Parts: sequence; structure tokens; C-alpha cells
Amino acid sequence: MSARSTLRRLALVSALVAGGAAVATVPLGAAQPTLQAATIARHPHVLIDAAGHPLYILTSEAGGKIKCVTSCTHVWPPVMLPVNVGTFSRSAAVKGSLAWVKRGKFRQATFNGYPLYTFAGDTKPHEAKGVGLKLGAGTWVLVNAWAKTAAATPEKVGKTTTTSSSSSGGGW
Repeated sequence: MSARSTLRRLALVSALVAGGAAVATVPLGAAQPTLQAATIARHPHVLIDAAGHPLYILTSEAGGKIKCVTSCTHVWPPVMLPVNVGTFSRSAAVKGSLAWVKRGKFRQATFNGYPLYTFAGDTKPHEAKGVGLKLGAGTWVLVNAWAKTAAATPEKVGKTTTTSSSSSGGGW
């Protein structure tokens, strides 16, 4: 991704966060939401929804402390559980703890204690354009579907503003 593209995305996020609009939500689906693991770009074991969109966490929201509020949720729609659903359906590749945290009158899905979100910039399945964006003290990262602990849940991201030709790639 070019520096210009990154700056445009950050400007869009900043403008939307400053706008103060209403909360948007993304239900996981009909009767029983399904979560799966998939490889997206160089990222193996990414937690995805039934439509193939990757799920993100904000690193500063460990333990369910929601910091993405108001207009932030237009860019990062929270994954909300339908009112009549108490459990998730998941593939065997999803290893962590699925639960929810109260968000107003609703319930936001969590994975190993982190509230889950999608990214409005991911318009096609298996896109992951929100990786590495910053919000306050936190960074938006993909979810490691194989993680069994909160510490292992965020994807291990390096510095997002620089690259090195000697980089060895990596993963989780």
C-alpha cells in the first residue's frame, strides 16, 4: 500500500471519527452466527464472519473496555449479536473464547475478551485494508482465530509506517 493511500484512509477515518454520527451495527447473520478461520493475504488463521469479511480488534480494548464509540463505529462497525441468539456456530479452526460485552442495550461479540469489529473499507470478502490503522493508544489488527488467550489474540504487527527489504514476512 502506498503512503498516499494510507494517508487518504487515515484522513477518512479522522473525518468520520470527528463527525459525531450515530452508531452503526453489523449483525453476524440469521439464527446462529458462524465464525471461521481463513488465510487473508499473508495472514493465516484470521477470524472471519460467514460472508468472509475479516474481524478486527482494537488493541486498547483488552478486557472488553470499549473505546470505539459514536462516529468511530461508522468506520469500524461493531459485530453485534442478534437479540435472540445466545451462542455462536464456529468452525473447528476457531479456538478462542467467544462471548459478548454489553454495548448500550445490545450485545457486542467478543473473542478472548476483545470486542469484535468489521472495517467499512473492506468491501469484498477476504480484504483486510484496516490492518495497522491507529485510534488513540490502540491499533486495529486482525484476530488470530487459533488464539486461546487474550495475549495471543491480536495479530503480531510490526511497525506500520516503515518497511524493510530484509523483512522475513512472518505470521502468528
